[in-house]
Amino acid sequence: MDSSSLLSDEQIEHFKTHGYLVLKNLFDKASLDNWREQIWRKLGSDLETPETWPEDDSSIHRYEYDPPESAFWRHPTLCSIVEQLGGGAFIYGHGTPKIKWPDPNQAWEMPQTGHIDGYGGSWLPLMLGATAYLYDVEPRGGAFTYWPDSHHTAHRYFLEHPSHLDGSFLDAEGFTWDVFCDNPATGGTAFTAKAGDLLLWHAFLFHNGSVNVRPSPRVAMIARFDHQDRYNTAFRYDVPEDLWKYWGI
Repeated sequence: MDSSSLLSDEQIEHFKTHGYLVLKNLFDKASLDNWREQIWRKLGSDLETPETWPEDDSSIHRYEYDPPESAFWRHPTLCSIVEQLGGGAFIYGHGTPKIKWPDPNQAWEMPQTGHIDGYGGSWLPLMLGATAYLYDVEPRGGAFTYWPDSHHTAHRYFLEHPSHLDGSFLDAEGFTWDVFCDNPATGGTAFTAKAGDLLLWHAFLFHNGSVNVRPSPRVAMIARFDHQDRYNTAFRYDVPEDLWKYWGI
């Protein structure tokens, strides 16, 4: 592991306390330029010709990096951080670039609710998420929005309802995603950031997307990391009192 990529004790404590950590200017210009070129090539477009932008990002659904070793989740600096946080037990799960195209006709507002990841399809024990932008994202520019400290609320919920880890909470009478957050309507924080900044977020952190009313697309690189025991049934249903039992921190 590259010692220069290690998180400090203060950074780790911030992550554990608040469920997220922002790392400024983490990715080098060469990597950003490579990812930009790949994605625009796949889209058959470019940043300077808005008239050629597609209406959605469906053409990069299940995106495959070319070459494979250039994948966002394979970046050496990110890999070192994930290894540190997971104690070597975290493995790549899934993730794909996500684009929020400009929609200036929309009325912008801060998201009033959110969700936690890992329950959109087959359920696996997601541990950690990573999000970075390829271009600067300003306020009202489609930023990833998260609720600090909400991972503790979700943890308390699953301690009370361990069988719901498999997503069966979705079938509970009167269920809303707000059970995973104490202040959904007031507590969201927008990840407005420079290109190359990284947001790390705990799998239980309440979050959502937001509308982009700026003239430029928000292009986000996303990676989600599972635990290596993700197919072990006993592990998948375990809700430890210590939220960090299966982490390396």
